[in-house]
Amino acid sequence: MTDLSIRPFRPGDHPRVRDIFIDWNRHITQPGMEDLFASYIQMALDEEIDHISEYYGRPGFGFWVAEIDGTVAGMVGLERLEDGEAEVRRMYVAAEFRRRGLGRRLLAHVEDRARDLGYARMVLSTSALQPQAKALYEVSGYDLEREEASNVQTKRTVGSGLTRYYFAKDL
Repeated sequence: MTDLSIRPFRPGDHPRVRDIFIDWNRHITQPGMEDLFASYIQMALDEEIDHISEYYGRPGFGFWVAEIDGTVAGMVGLERLEDGEAEVRRMYVAAEFRRRGLGRRLLAHVEDRARDLGYARMVLSTSALQPQAKALYEVSGYDLEREEASNVQTKRTVGSGLTRYYFAKDL
């Protein structure tokens, strides 16, 4: 990576952030689950991705993009929960920038911002369809707290019985 910067999201980043989100979710769509993923993508766009400035602009929240040589290459969000906890959200890296350590850099960045905001603990989740993300969280000091079949579709998960892994880390 020649010129990497991680900076706060700007409205002009939206088309690229949207594309990265859609492309990744289409990439992990399993045969026979196309309709489920299409509805999940649309729900997440409607409720969150198409409203990043408003959703993540609230106190205790944040959204950042990784930019390499002027191109948005990845993204990560921080969502305030309760009792000193925050959740890592929407961490994605564009296909052409994967396997270069960018996910690790984004994760470290969001953890640093969480500390700056006074959070004591980070939580996150991922699905069985994202083994590289699961491995990253494990080597980054996150403890697996539980795994469960996710049966209800929300802006956070496709549902349909996919296994979700829930991790936490004290900061």
